[in-house]
Amino acid sequence: MSPTSSDQALSADAITGRLRAAGCVFAEEEAQLLIESASSPDALRVMVSERGSGVPLEHVVGWAEFCGLRIAIDPGVFVPRRRSELLARSAAKLCRPGGMTPRNPPRGRPGGMTPRNPPRGRPGGMTPRNLPRGLPGWTVVVDLACGSGAVGAAIATLAADVELHATDIDPAAVACARRNLEPVGGQVYAGDLYEPLPGRLRGRGGRPVTGQGVRERGTEAKRRGSSASRHP
Repeated sequence: MSPTSSDQALSADAITGRLRAAGCVFAEEEAQLLIESASSPDALRVMVSERGSGVPLEHVVGWAEFCGLRIAIDPGVFVPRRRSELLARSAAKLCRPGGMTPRNPPRGRPGGMTPRNPPRGRPGGMTPRNLPRGLPGWTVVVDLACGSGAVGAAIATLAADVELHATDIDPAAVACARRNLEPVGGQVYAGDLYEPLPGRLRGRGGRPVTGQGVRERGTEAKRRGSSASRHP
């Protein structure tokens, strides 16, 4: 969106000043991103107000960049940490090489709406969801407590021949992850850790990558993590 001369309060300088006053460290960059993402002056006003009140930028615009991909982020869903990119890239190295390197990832829809064009997982126009499961040599990747599914999406994009499964106990995260992972052939299940996975995957050793912390939900705690293993 490009503000007109009558929208001086929505100029880049004015928005930068508001964000800087609210404590945003990268106020200039964020102001430009909000202007580019907004579908109308009214939408921009709402987005600037939300960001100024402390709403994470990724929730305001509806996406986050992760490993060169634009990952849809819904309200209430964890924003993927940039330091988790090391986890995704390390896991991808355990898989069969030959994935694609994300370049110029698709942009999210303006106005903070969820992007509808997440990246494909395999080059050449092949959609992994239409390929047979459990092929010899394919790598099984399991993203537990997946949140938005950013880690799984990155692994499926960076590596080839990946069978991707993800779980989360939060319905909002499950819905968000499905939008991000289904286009790259991933399956997302609602439930706690391994419980909702297909029987052939539960209890499978795999190769653990990391644990990313613990989130308390009432009396339950769940650990975030991923594992990768080869089909026998």
